[in-house]
Amino acid sequence: MNEFTPENEIKNETIESSEITPAEEPVAEEAPTYTEPLPKEIPIKKKKERAEQSVEDELRELAYDEVANLDYLPKPIGTVRRSSHTFLKCFLFFLVLFVVLFFVTAHAVFGSGWIKNMIDGTGNFQTFTIPTVQHEELEEKYYQDDGRYTVEGVAQTCLPSIVTIEAYTGNTIFASYSQGSGIIMTSDGYIITNAHVIEDADLSIVVRLYDGSEYNATVVGSDSRTDLAVLKINATDLTPAQFGDSDQLELGEQVVTLGSPAGLESTVTTGIVSGLNRMISVESDNISMECIQIDAAINPGNSGGALVNMWGQVVGITSSKLEAVEYDNIGFAISINAAIPILEELIENGGILGRPKVGISFYAISDTMADIYGLPAGLYIAEIDETCDISNTDLQVDDVITEMNGIKVTSADDVYAIIFELSPGDEVTATCLRMDDDGNWTEFEITFKLEEDTTSSIQETEEE
Repeated sequence: MNEFTPENEIKNETIESSEITPAEEPVAEEAPTYTEPLPKEIPIKKKKERAEQSVEDELRELAYDEVANLDYLPKPIGTVRRSSHTFLKCFLFFLVLFVVLFFVTAHAVFGSGWIKNMIDGTGNFQTFTIPTVQHEELEEKYYQDDGRYTVEGVAQTCLPSIVTIEAYTGNTIFASYSQGSGIIMTSDGYIITNAHVIEDADLSIVVRLYDGSEYNATVVGSDSRTDLAVLKINATDLTPAQFGDSDQLELGEQVVTLGSPAGLESTVTTGIVSGLNRMISVESDNISMECIQIDAAINPGNSGGALVNMWGQVVGITSSKLEAVEYDNIGFAISINAAIPILEELIENGGILGRPKVGISFYAISDTMADIYGLPAGLYIAEIDETCDISNTDLQVDDVITEMNGIKVTSADDVYAIIFELSPGDEVTATCLRMDDDGNWTEFEITFKLEEDTTSSIQETEEE
Protein backbone atom coordinates (compact mmCIF):
# COMPACT_ATOMS: atom_id res chain seq x y z
CA MET A 1 0.00 0.00 0.00
CA ASN A 2 1.39 3.20 -1.00
CA GLU A 3 1.39 6.04 1.37
CA PHE A 4 0.12 9.38 0.24
CA THR A 5 2.77 11.96 0.01
CA PRO A 6 3.00 15.24 -1.87
CA GLU A 7 5.60 13.70 -4.10
CA ASN A 8 3.22 10.92 -4.96
CA GLU A 9 0.50 13.47 -5.84
CA ILE A 10 2.86 15.31 -8.11
CA LYS A 11 3.98 12.10 -9.57
CA ASN A 12 0.44 10.93 -10.21
CA GLU A 13 -0.46 14.21 -11.90
CA THR A 14 2.59 13.85 -14.02
CA ILE A 15 1.64 10.39 -15.03
CA GLU A 16 -1.94 11.36 -15.78
CA SER A 17 -0.86 14.28 -17.91
CA SER A 18 1.67 12.15 -19.69
CA GLU A 19 -0.97 9.65 -20.61
CA ILE A 20 -2.60 12.26 -23.01
CA THR A 21 -0.86 12.14 -26.30
CA PRO A 22 -1.14 14.70 -29.11
CA ALA A 23 -2.91 12.13 -31.24
CA GLU A 24 -5.66 11.97 -28.68
CA GLU A 25 -6.36 15.75 -28.62
CA PRO A 26 -9.59 16.91 -30.42
CA VAL A 27 -9.06 17.92 -33.97
CA ALA A 28 -10.17 21.48 -34.72
CA GLU A 29 -12.58 22.02 -37.64
CA GLU A 30 -11.16 23.55 -40.72
CA ALA A 31 -12.19 27.15 -41.45
CA PRO A 32 -14.28 27.72 -44.60
CA THR A 33 -12.38 28.83 -47.59
CA TYR A 34 -13.41 31.80 -49.82
CA THR A 35 -12.45 32.57 -53.35
CA GLU A 36 -11.80 36.18 -52.35
CA PRO A 37 -10.31 37.45 -49.11
CA LEU A 38 -12.74 39.05 -46.64
CA PRO A 39 -12.50 42.86 -46.40
CA LYS A 40 -11.47 43.28 -42.83
CA GLU A 41 -10.25 46.80 -42.72
CA ILE A 42 -13.24 48.58 -44.41
CA PRO A 43 -16.06 47.46 -42.04
CA ILE A 44 -13.99 48.38 -39.05
CA LYS A 45 -13.43 51.84 -40.50
CA LYS A 46 -17.11 52.37 -41.26
CA LYS A 47 -18.11 51.28 -37.79
CA LYS A 48 -15.68 53.74 -36.39
CA GLU A 49 -17.04 56.55 -38.55
CA ARG A 50 -20.62 55.71 -37.58
CA ALA A 51 -19.70 55.72 -33.95
CA GLU A 52 -17.98 59.07 -34.28
CA GLN A 53 -20.97 60.51 -36.18
CA SER A 54 -23.38 59.19 -33.59
CA VAL A 55 -21.37 60.75 -30.78
CA GLU A 56 -21.22 64.03 -32.70
CA ASP A 57 -24.97 64.04 -33.24
CA GLU A 58 -25.64 63.31 -29.60
CA LEU A 59 -23.30 66.11 -28.53
CA ARG A 60 -24.99 68.51 -30.96
CA GLU A 61 -28.44 67.61 -29.68
CA LEU A 62 -27.28 68.08 -26.08
CA ALA A 63 -25.81 71.45 -27.02
CA TYR A 64 -29.04 72.53 -28.70
CA ASP A 65 -31.07 71.45 -25.71
CA GLU A 66 -28.84 73.53 -23.43
CA VAL A 67 -29.06 76.67 -25.51
CA ALA A 68 -32.66 76.31 -26.73
CA ASN A 69 -33.78 79.26 -24.62
CA LEU A 70 -30.97 81.56 -25.73
CA ASP A 71 -32.36 83.88 -28.44
CA TYR A 72 -28.97 85.10 -29.67
CA LEU A 73 -27.77 81.62 -30.61
CA PRO A 74 -28.78 79.84 -33.84
CA LYS A 75 -31.58 77.34 -33.63
CA PRO A 76 -31.48 73.85 -35.13
CA ILE A 77 -32.81 73.58 -38.62
CA GLY A 78 -35.83 71.30 -38.79
CA THR A 79 -36.72 68.92 -41.54
CA VAL A 80 -37.46 70.75 -44.79
CA ARG A 81 -40.89 69.84 -46.15
CA ARG A 82 -42.05 70.29 -49.70
CA SER A 83 -44.86 72.78 -50.13
CA SER A 84 -48.08 71.03 -51.02
CA HIS A 85 -49.80 74.28 -52.25
CA THR A 86 -52.84 73.41 -50.15
CA PHE A 87 -53.70 77.05 -49.54
CA LEU A 88 -53.45 77.91 -53.23
CA LYS A 89 -55.65 74.97 -54.20
CA CYS A 90 -58.30 75.93 -51.65
CA PHE A 91 -58.21 79.54 -52.79
CA LEU A 92 -58.69 78.62 -56.45
CA PHE A 93 -61.52 76.22 -55.59
CA PHE A 94 -63.46 78.84 -53.65
CA LEU A 95 -62.75 81.47 -56.31
CA VAL A 96 -64.23 79.28 -59.05
CA LEU A 97 -67.18 78.42 -56.83
CA PHE A 98 -67.81 82.10 -56.15
CA VAL A 99 -67.70 83.00 -59.85
CA VAL A 100 -70.12 80.22 -60.77
CA LEU A 101 -72.56 81.17 -58.01
CA PHE A 102 -72.29 84.84 -58.97
CA PHE A 103 -73.20 84.24 -62.60
CA VAL A 104 -76.00 81.83 -61.71
CA THR A 105 -77.46 84.33 -59.27
CA ALA A 106 -77.05 87.22 -61.71
CA HIS A 107 -78.79 85.24 -64.43
CA ALA A 108 -81.67 84.45 -62.08
CA VAL A 109 -82.04 88.06 -60.93
CA PHE A 110 -81.21 90.06 -64.06
CA GLY A 111 -81.99 87.58 -66.82
CA SER A 112 -79.95 86.22 -69.70
CA GLY A 113 -78.92 89.53 -71.27
CA TRP A 114 -77.46 91.44 -68.33
CA ILE A 115 -73.85 91.08 -69.50
CA LYS A 116 -74.72 92.54 -72.90
CA ASN A 117 -76.57 95.42 -71.28
CA MET A 118 -73.61 96.11 -69.01
CA ILE A 119 -71.19 96.13 -71.96
CA ASP A 120 -73.53 98.30 -74.04
CA GLY A 121 -73.67 100.80 -71.18
CA THR A 122 -77.45 100.98 -71.13
CA GLY A 123 -77.48 101.12 -67.34
CA ASN A 124 -80.27 98.57 -67.27
CA PHE A 125 -79.09 95.14 -66.16
CA GLN A 126 -82.61 93.82 -65.73
CA THR A 127 -83.61 91.42 -68.50
CA PHE A 128 -86.48 89.03 -68.91
CA THR A 129 -86.84 85.57 -70.35
CA ILE A 130 -90.21 83.89 -70.76
CA PRO A 131 -90.22 80.99 -68.28
CA THR A 132 -90.87 77.35 -69.10
CA VAL A 133 -93.82 75.67 -67.39
CA GLN A 134 -95.27 72.17 -67.33
CA HIS A 135 -98.92 71.18 -67.68
CA GLU A 136 -100.72 69.20 -65.06
CA GLU A 137 -101.70 65.64 -65.91
CA LEU A 138 -105.29 65.22 -67.16
CA GLU A 139 -107.57 62.23 -67.36
CA GLU A 140 -106.81 59.73 -70.10
CA LYS A 141 -109.87 60.74 -72.14
CA TYR A 142 -108.30 64.12 -72.89
CA TYR A 143 -105.35 62.60 -74.79
CA GLN A 144 -104.99 61.18 -78.26
CA ASP A 145 -103.19 57.92 -78.88
CA ASP A 146 -99.89 59.68 -79.72
CA GLY A 147 -99.93 61.70 -76.47
CA ARG A 148 -101.29 64.93 -77.89
CA TYR A 149 -104.36 66.55 -76.40
CA THR A 150 -107.81 66.36 -77.89
CA VAL A 151 -109.55 69.70 -78.46
CA GLU A 152 -111.29 69.13 -75.14
CA GLY A 153 -107.91 68.52 -73.53
CA VAL A 154 -106.52 71.75 -74.94
CA ALA A 155 -109.51 73.64 -73.54
CA GLN A 156 -109.14 72.03 -70.11
CA THR A 157 -105.41 72.73 -69.97
CA CYS A 158 -105.09 76.16 -71.61
CA LEU A 159 -108.23 78.17 -70.88
CA PRO A 160 -107.09 79.07 -67.30
CA SER A 161 -104.16 80.91 -68.98
CA ILE A 162 -106.44 83.10 -71.15
CA VAL A 163 -107.90 86.42 -69.91
CA THR A 164 -110.38 88.99 -71.12
CA ILE A 165 -109.18 92.60 -71.42
CA GLU A 166 -111.37 95.69 -71.37
CA ALA A 167 -109.95 99.15 -72.06
CA TYR A 168 -111.67 102.32 -70.84
CA THR A 169 -111.23 105.90 -71.86
CA GLY A 170 -112.59 109.15 -70.50
CA ASN A 171 -114.72 109.58 -73.62
CA THR A 172 -116.83 106.51 -72.81
CA ILE A 173 -119.27 106.19 -69.94
CA PHE A 174 -119.88 102.92 -68.11
CA ALA A 175 -118.65 100.88 -71.05
CA SER A 176 -115.31 99.85 -72.48
CA TYR A 177 -114.31 101.31 -75.81
CA SER A 178 -112.10 98.32 -76.64
CA GLN A 179 -112.22 94.65 -75.72
CA GLY A 180 -109.79 91.84 -76.43
CA SER A 181 -107.97 88.85 -75.04
CA GLY A 182 -104.66 88.15 -73.38
CA ILE A 183 -102.28 85.33 -72.47
CA ILE A 184 -100.85 84.89 -68.97
CA MET A 185 -97.10 84.81 -69.39
CA THR A 186 -95.94 84.43 -65.77
CA SER A 187 -97.50 83.36 -62.52
CA ASP A 188 -96.91 86.83 -61.03
CA GLY A 189 -99.10 88.68 -63.52
CA TYR A 190 -97.35 89.50 -66.81
CA ILE A 191 -99.88 89.29 -69.65
CA ILE A 192 -99.45 89.39 -73.44
CA THR A 193 -101.92 91.15 -75.73
CA ASN A 194 -102.12 93.24 -78.90
CA ALA A 195 -101.13 96.89 -78.79
CA HIS A 196 -104.31 98.03 -80.52
CA VAL A 197 -106.42 96.45 -77.76
CA ILE A 198 -105.16 98.88 -75.12
CA GLU A 199 -104.39 101.83 -77.39
CA ASP A 200 -105.52 105.20 -75.93
CA ALA A 201 -106.76 103.55 -72.73
CA ASP A 202 -106.24 106.65 -70.63
CA LEU A 203 -108.79 105.77 -67.92
CA SER A 204 -108.39 102.11 -67.00
CA ILE A 205 -107.53 98.65 -68.26
CA VAL A 206 -109.38 95.77 -66.61
CA VAL A 207 -108.21 92.17 -66.82
CA ARG A 208 -110.69 89.42 -66.02
CA LEU A 209 -109.33 85.95 -65.28
CA TYR A 210 -110.81 82.57 -66.12
CA ASP A 211 -112.32 82.31 -62.62
CA GLY A 212 -114.07 85.68 -63.02
CA SER A 213 -111.81 87.74 -60.73
CA GLU A 214 -110.90 91.21 -62.02
CA TYR A 215 -107.74 93.30 -61.72
CA ASN A 216 -106.67 96.74 -62.82
CA ALA A 217 -103.70 96.46 -65.17
CA THR A 218 -100.81 98.74 -65.99
CA VAL A 219 -98.99 98.79 -69.31
CA VAL A 220 -95.43 97.56 -68.99
CA GLY A 221 -94.65 98.27 -72.65
CA SER A 222 -96.41 98.62 -75.97
CA ASP A 223 -95.13 98.56 -79.55
CA SER A 224 -97.61 99.73 -82.16
CA ARG A 225 -95.20 98.86 -84.99
CA THR A 226 -95.54 95.15 -84.24
CA ASP A 227 -98.95 95.36 -82.51
CA LEU A 228 -97.64 93.74 -79.33
CA ALA A 229 -98.02 94.84 -75.72
CA VAL A 230 -97.39 93.54 -72.20
CA LEU A 231 -99.61 94.26 -69.19
CA LYS A 232 -99.05 93.65 -65.47
CA ILE A 233 -101.60 92.88 -62.80
CA ASN A 234 -100.99 92.62 -59.06
CA ALA A 235 -101.68 88.91 -58.68
CA THR A 236 -99.80 85.74 -57.77
CA ASP A 237 -100.16 82.00 -58.30
CA LEU A 238 -101.66 82.47 -61.76
CA THR A 239 -101.62 79.71 -64.38
CA PRO A 240 -99.08 80.72 -67.03
CA ALA A 241 -99.27 79.38 -70.56
CA GLN A 242 -96.74 76.99 -71.98
CA PHE A 243 -94.99 78.35 -75.07
CA GLY A 244 -93.93 76.19 -77.99
CA ASP A 245 -91.77 76.49 -81.10
CA SER A 246 -93.76 77.94 -84.01
CA ASP A 247 -91.01 76.90 -86.42
CA GLN A 248 -92.05 73.28 -85.83
CA LEU A 249 -95.56 73.81 -87.23
CA GLU A 250 -96.49 72.03 -90.44
CA LEU A 251 -99.08 72.79 -93.09
CA GLY A 252 -102.33 71.02 -92.28
CA GLU A 253 -101.50 70.64 -88.59
CA GLN A 254 -104.51 71.01 -86.28
CA VAL A 255 -104.54 74.08 -84.04
CA VAL A 256 -106.92 75.71 -81.56
CA THR A 257 -107.68 79.39 -80.91
CA LEU A 258 -108.67 80.63 -77.44
CA GLY A 259 -110.07 84.06 -76.64
CA SER A 260 -113.09 86.27 -76.04
CA PRO A 261 -114.60 87.26 -79.42
CA ALA A 262 -117.44 89.77 -79.06
CA GLY A 263 -116.95 89.53 -75.29
CA LEU A 264 -117.85 85.82 -75.26
CA GLU A 265 -115.24 84.61 -72.83
CA SER A 266 -113.45 81.27 -73.01
CA THR A 267 -114.38 80.69 -76.63
CA VAL A 268 -112.68 77.74 -78.32
CA THR A 269 -112.39 77.32 -82.10
CA THR A 270 -110.30 74.86 -84.07
CA GLY A 271 -108.86 74.59 -87.55
CA ILE A 272 -105.64 73.84 -89.38
CA VAL A 273 -102.48 75.67 -90.34
CA SER A 274 -103.24 77.00 -93.83
CA GLY A 275 -99.97 78.84 -94.41
CA LEU A 276 -96.61 79.53 -92.81
CA ASN A 277 -94.11 82.41 -92.87
CA ARG A 278 -96.68 84.96 -94.05
CA MET A 279 -95.17 88.44 -93.68
CA ILE A 280 -98.13 90.59 -92.62
CA SER A 281 -98.38 94.09 -91.14
CA VAL A 282 -101.33 95.48 -89.23
CA GLU A 283 -101.03 98.92 -90.81
CA SER A 284 -99.29 100.05 -93.98
CA ASP A 285 -96.49 101.75 -92.04
CA ASN A 286 -96.09 98.91 -89.53
CA ILE A 287 -93.34 96.34 -89.48
CA SER A 288 -94.26 93.16 -91.26
CA MET A 289 -94.35 90.30 -88.78
CA GLU A 290 -94.00 86.61 -89.49
CA CYS A 291 -97.51 85.21 -89.19
CA ILE A 292 -99.30 81.87 -89.26
CA GLN A 293 -102.30 81.60 -91.56
CA ILE A 294 -105.18 79.57 -90.16
CA ASP A 295 -108.77 78.77 -91.11
CA ALA A 296 -110.10 78.81 -87.52
CA ALA A 297 -112.60 81.58 -86.82
CA ILE A 298 -111.07 84.86 -85.60
CA ASN A 299 -113.31 87.80 -84.75
CA PRO A 300 -113.03 91.14 -82.92
CA GLY A 301 -112.27 90.28 -79.32
CA ASN A 302 -109.91 87.43 -80.30
CA SER A 303 -107.05 89.96 -80.55
CA GLY A 304 -104.34 89.09 -78.08
CA GLY A 305 -105.61 85.54 -77.62
CA ALA A 306 -103.70 82.33 -78.13
CA LEU A 307 -103.13 80.05 -81.07
CA VAL A 308 -102.31 76.67 -79.51
CA ASN A 309 -101.02 73.40 -80.95
CA MET A 310 -102.35 70.04 -79.84
CA TRP A 311 -99.61 69.74 -77.23
CA GLY A 312 -101.22 72.69 -75.43
CA GLN A 313 -98.39 75.07 -76.35
CA VAL A 314 -98.91 78.67 -77.48
CA VAL A 315 -97.47 79.02 -80.99
CA GLY A 316 -99.08 82.31 -82.01
CA ILE A 317 -100.88 85.46 -80.88
CA THR A 318 -104.14 85.96 -82.76
CA SER A 319 -105.20 89.36 -84.07
CA SER A 320 -108.55 90.32 -85.58
CA LYS A 321 -106.83 93.21 -87.34
CA LEU A 322 -104.86 90.67 -89.35
CA GLU A 323 -108.04 88.96 -90.47
CA ALA A 324 -108.80 89.09 -94.18
CA VAL A 325 -112.25 90.66 -93.91
CA GLU A 326 -113.00 90.32 -97.61
CA TYR A 327 -112.56 86.54 -97.48
CA ASP A 328 -113.86 83.70 -95.35
CA ASN A 329 -111.77 81.40 -93.18
CA ILE A 330 -108.55 83.37 -93.53
CA GLY A 331 -107.04 84.53 -90.28
CA PHE A 332 -103.56 85.21 -88.98
CA ALA A 333 -101.61 84.92 -85.76
CA ILE A 334 -98.22 86.45 -85.05
CA SER A 335 -95.79 83.56 -84.66
CA ILE A 336 -94.57 83.22 -81.08
CA ASN A 337 -90.94 82.89 -82.20
CA ALA A 338 -91.16 86.33 -83.84
CA ALA A 339 -93.02 87.82 -80.87
CA ILE A 340 -90.89 86.59 -77.94
CA PRO A 341 -87.82 88.85 -78.52
CA ILE A 342 -90.09 91.89 -78.74
CA LEU A 343 -92.10 90.91 -75.66
CA GLU A 344 -88.96 90.35 -73.62
CA GLU A 345 -87.55 93.74 -74.63
CA LEU A 346 -90.85 95.44 -73.79
CA ILE A 347 -90.60 94.02 -70.28
CA GLU A 348 -86.93 94.96 -69.97
CA ASN A 349 -87.14 98.50 -71.34
CA GLY A 350 -90.83 99.38 -71.70
CA GLY A 351 -90.27 99.73 -75.42
CA ILE A 352 -88.02 98.88 -78.32
CA LEU A 353 -85.02 101.10 -77.75
CA GLY A 354 -82.72 102.27 -80.52
CA ARG A 355 -85.11 101.51 -83.38
CA PRO A 356 -84.54 104.07 -86.16
CA LYS A 357 -87.12 105.75 -88.36
CA VAL A 358 -87.06 107.99 -91.43
CA GLY A 359 -89.95 110.34 -90.63
CA ILE A 360 -92.18 110.01 -93.69
CA SER A 361 -95.56 108.58 -94.61
CA PHE A 362 -95.84 107.21 -98.13
CA TYR A 363 -97.68 105.10 -100.63
CA ALA A 364 -95.74 102.08 -101.82
CA ILE A 365 -95.62 101.91 -105.62
CA SER A 366 -94.57 98.49 -106.89
CA ASP A 367 -93.21 97.85 -110.35
CA THR A 368 -96.61 96.55 -111.43
CA MET A 369 -98.45 99.61 -110.13
CA ALA A 370 -95.84 101.86 -111.71
CA ASP A 371 -96.58 100.35 -115.12
CA ILE A 372 -100.33 100.68 -114.62
CA TYR A 373 -100.32 104.31 -113.44
CA GLY A 374 -97.32 105.57 -115.34
CA LEU A 375 -95.42 106.50 -112.17
CA PRO A 376 -91.90 105.64 -111.09
CA ALA A 377 -91.67 102.69 -108.70
CA GLY A 378 -90.76 103.73 -105.17
CA LEU A 379 -92.15 105.53 -102.14
CA TYR A 380 -94.69 108.23 -103.04
CA ILE A 381 -94.40 110.82 -100.26
CA ALA A 382 -97.68 111.65 -98.53
CA GLU A 383 -96.41 113.36 -95.36
CA ILE A 384 -93.12 114.50 -93.81
CA ASP A 385 -92.58 114.61 -90.06
CA GLU A 386 -91.29 118.11 -89.22
CA THR A 387 -89.59 116.82 -86.05
CA CYS A 388 -87.27 114.60 -88.09
CA ASP A 389 -84.08 115.58 -89.88
CA ILE A 390 -85.47 114.60 -93.27
CA SER A 391 -87.74 117.65 -93.09
CA ASN A 392 -84.60 119.82 -93.41
CA THR A 393 -83.83 118.43 -96.87
CA ASP A 394 -85.30 119.36 -100.28
CA LEU A 395 -87.81 116.48 -100.11
CA GLN A 396 -91.42 117.52 -100.61
CA VAL A 397 -94.83 115.90 -100.58
CA ASP A 398 -95.60 114.15 -103.92
CA ASP A 399 -91.90 113.40 -104.49
CA VAL A 400 -90.88 109.76 -105.00
CA ILE A 401 -87.94 108.09 -103.25
CA THR A 402 -86.57 105.34 -105.48
CA GLU A 403 -83.40 104.32 -103.64
CA MET A 404 -81.85 104.48 -100.18
CA ASN A 405 -78.10 104.01 -99.86
CA GLY A 406 -78.09 102.74 -103.43
CA ILE A 407 -80.74 100.06 -102.79
CA LYS A 408 -84.09 100.11 -104.59
CA VAL A 409 -87.09 100.67 -102.29
CA THR A 410 -90.71 100.01 -103.24
CA SER A 411 -92.26 99.00 -99.89
CA ALA A 412 -92.05 99.51 -96.16
CA ASP A 413 -90.26 96.20 -95.82
CA ASP A 414 -87.54 97.44 -98.18
CA VAL A 415 -87.05 100.53 -96.02
CA TYR A 416 -86.97 98.58 -92.75
CA ALA A 417 -84.45 96.12 -94.20
CA ILE A 418 -82.09 99.05 -94.77
CA ILE A 419 -82.57 101.22 -91.71
CA PHE A 420 -82.71 98.35 -89.18
CA GLU A 421 -79.08 97.71 -90.03
CA LEU A 422 -78.35 101.26 -88.86
CA SER A 423 -78.86 103.28 -85.69
CA PRO A 424 -80.51 106.60 -84.85
CA GLY A 425 -78.14 109.38 -85.87
CA ASP A 426 -76.70 107.49 -88.85
CA GLU A 427 -76.89 109.22 -92.22
CA VAL A 428 -78.82 107.89 -95.19
CA THR A 429 -78.59 109.06 -98.79
CA ALA A 430 -81.77 108.80 -100.87
CA THR A 431 -82.34 109.16 -104.59
CA CYS A 432 -85.54 111.08 -105.31
CA LEU A 433 -87.68 112.08 -108.31
CA ARG A 434 -89.86 115.17 -108.69
CA MET A 435 -92.31 115.95 -111.47
CA ASP A 436 -92.03 119.42 -112.96
CA ASP A 437 -94.81 121.43 -114.56
CA ASP A 438 -94.18 119.77 -117.91
CA GLY A 439 -94.67 116.26 -116.49
CA ASN A 440 -91.01 115.39 -116.58
CA TRP A 441 -89.26 113.73 -113.67
CA THR A 442 -86.12 115.32 -112.27
CA GLU A 443 -83.72 113.27 -110.18
CA PHE A 444 -81.95 114.62 -107.10
CA GLU A 445 -80.34 113.31 -103.92
CA ILE A 446 -80.88 114.09 -100.28
CA THR A 447 -78.94 113.14 -97.15
CA PHE A 448 -80.56 112.98 -93.73
CA LYS A 449 -80.07 111.47 -90.29
CA LEU A 450 -82.27 108.73 -88.90
CA GLU A 451 -84.33 109.48 -85.79
CA GLU A 452 -85.23 107.18 -82.90
CA ASP A 453 -88.68 105.65 -83.20
CA THR A 454 -90.55 106.39 -79.98
CA THR A 455 -93.89 104.90 -81.02
CA SER A 456 -92.88 101.93 -78.88
CA SER A 457 -92.84 103.24 -75.33
CA ILE A 458 -94.14 102.81 -71.80
CA GLN A 459 -97.79 103.78 -71.63
CA GLU A 460 -98.12 103.78 -67.85
CA THR A 461 -98.49 107.19 -66.22
CA GLU A 462 -97.69 108.05 -62.63
CA GLU A 463 -100.66 108.57 -60.34
CA GLU A 464 -100.65 111.88 -58.54
